[in-house]
Order: sequence, then structure tokens, then C-alpha cells
Amino acid sequence: MFFKIKKFFDREKRLPEVRLLPEGPSRGTVVLSYIFWPFKEGWDSPKARGHTNAFEVVTIAETYRKLGYAVEVVEYHNQTYIPPTDCSLVVDILGQFERWNPYLPQGCKRVLHATGAHWIVANQAELARLAAIRDRKNTVLVSRRHTHPADNGGEDHIVILGNEYTAKSFAFAKKPITRVPLSSAYEFPWPQERDFSKAKKNFLWVASYGMVHKGLDLVLEAFAQMPELALTICARPEKEPDFFRLYEKELRHTPNIHSRGWVDMASPEFAEIAKSHAATIYPSCSEGGGGSVIHCMHAGMVPLCTYEASVDLNDFGMLIKNGTVEAVIETARAFAALPDQEIEERARASYEHVRKFHTRDCFQKNYYEFATKLLSS
Repeated sequence: MFFKIKKFFDREKRLPEVRLLPEGPSRGTVVLSYIFWPFKEGWDSPKARGHTNAFEVVTIAETYRKLGYAVEVVEYHNQTYIPPTDCSLVVDILGQFERWNPYLPQGCKRVLHATGAHWIVANQAELARLAAIRDRKNTVLVSRRHTHPADNGGEDHIVILGNEYTAKSFAFAKKPITRVPLSSAYEFPWPQERDFSKAKKNFLWVASYGMVHKGLDLVLEAFAQMPELALTICARPEKEPDFFRLYEKELRHTPNIHSRGWVDMASPEFAEIAKSHAATIYPSCSEGGGGSVIHCMHAGMVPLCTYEASVDLNDFGMLIKNGTVEAVIETARAFAALPDQEIEERARASYEHVRKFHTRDCFQKNYYEFATKLLSS
């Protein structure tokens, strides 16, 4: 995507980091509070690999620009920016509305772009997981995914990327909620020549940071009790020292658990993993769309997730009933016991689902439809 960019501004001033101009006469200004670096470095730059936010923020901005608006993009934690007087719409991911309200003209629409569940729900969920580790292991680990409390009460509309779980976390606000399904940073060809009799016994866990939040503790403890099944971990748990110390035995010295470190999903290494694994297992406590699961589904894997992972399981995935070690064991063993033919059918259905609902083209189309309807109301 290419933009007519007026200027990159000094973030210390009361101006946006980026201002994008429409192709023709301006109908007003849309303010987008999210991340701004993709407009400088590109949504497909190395920094963006593995995450959907760079593509999505550029798509959102481009949507409003195509609809005839100038777009001012500010970093979501920018506390100095002042919206312009011709502001028609503001889009924010975290708590700017209260500060902006004195400057917004009458009739300006406010959209909360929810990249996760509501902060109260997400924070409570992670604290509950940390408390559970305390009770199982007699130790307290650091919260890694704590979301800073924000006043999100000023929105007129809420956009979510996940499913019913994420929507329910905002239901108390009694505001219109529109789902724009998460895009995907990757799309892959169907993995050929996969032996499902072997692959159904191999499970993959992939995430960035927040090992407890994402359920790696549960998965490690579960697979340490299931030597007949294998677990592959694509992550950097050593970057969370307290977690790594607590689970070093499982991570480094358990024969059926294999830590691969960070793996680029576009690499031949990940393609080989996809050929030998039939399922991704992800007992997260709170998500706004489960991006790593979506990526694995694009590689032909079946999702085994908690409800809180906010991923559609339909009739192909398997639900991990709750955030316990026992529930992970039950689900993994139930999946591995399925007939090979059923495993293949589930994997194919998972693959077709994400190709239908979770692509960049789908996100562009869905967001354009949302924005058009919103601005015409």
C-alpha cells in the first residue's frame, strides 16, 4: 500500500506521528490511535513478521482515506496529541477517549478497536492462572500480560477481532459490537504427505510472550505426564526467567517435550513442523482473536483451545474445557485417540475455515463494510 503522507511529526508535540491525505477533497479527519511504525517501516517489514497488527492498522487507515478522509495516526500511548476540530471519527485501542473528549466536535463518532478482551476480564484471568500456579507449585510468578486499566466507556461502537468470548467481555457496556475477524500474517499451501497416524500424536504450542497467560505451564505439566505423546514448543520461555526456572526440567530435560525457540512461520523449518504435527494446543486464559492459533490452522493443524482463546472451533476443533492440567491431558488424549481419517478431515476443515474467514483480503473487505456503514449512519 502506498500513501500520500504529509509529514512524520515529532511525537513530543501536539501533532500526530503520521498524517495521511485523501486522494481528493477531504470530508474531514479520522484519528487512529494504535501503532504508527508500520507507516514508516512497512506492514511487511521484518519487524512485522508473525503479527497481524501492522497490516491491520495500515488497512484501517487506508480504508478511511479511500472513503475521503484525512487520517491522523498516533501511537496509542501518546499523551500530548490533540485531535483536530474537523474530526469526524476517532478510533482508539486503549483509553484515549476521556482525554480527547474536550477537543472533539459534536457528532464525532468514537470507535473502540478492541485488540483483546476487556482489561478487567483479561487481568482477572491472568491473575487466576498465576494464583493456580502458586497453589500447585508454592511459588509466585510475575504477571507478563497485565493490561493497564483504561477508561473505555466513551465509545459509541466497539470492533472486536475475536469471537463470542471477546464480545461478551464488553457486553456490559451495552454498545453496538461488530466483529471484524482477525487477519493472518501467513497463508500456506496444504501440507502434503502428512502421516496422520504419527502426526496426531504430535502437538504444537506457539506464542510470543506471557507463558502463563497463554497456558504453557498447563501444557508442560500435562505432557510431562503423557510420555506417549509429543509436544513441540515454538517460543522463548527463557526470556521470562522466573517461569523458565520453575519449568526448566520440563523444557530442557523431558524426552517428549522439544523446545525449538523462536521459529519464523514463513521458514522451511516451520513447514517441516507443520508436516509432522496435526494439532496446535493452546489453553490461553484470554485473547482478542488467538493469532498464533489462526496461523497454525493456515498450516493445516486442528485447534485444541480453551473458550477464552477466542478462536472458532466449530465441528473441527476440540475444546479444552477449563484452564487445568487435567483438562489439557483429557483433550490431548481424546484427540490422539481419534481415527486417522477423522483427524485428516478435521485438519482440512480447519484449513478451509481460516482461508474463508481469516485472511488479509477478508479483513480489508470486512473493515471497509463496517466503516462505510458507520460513516453513513
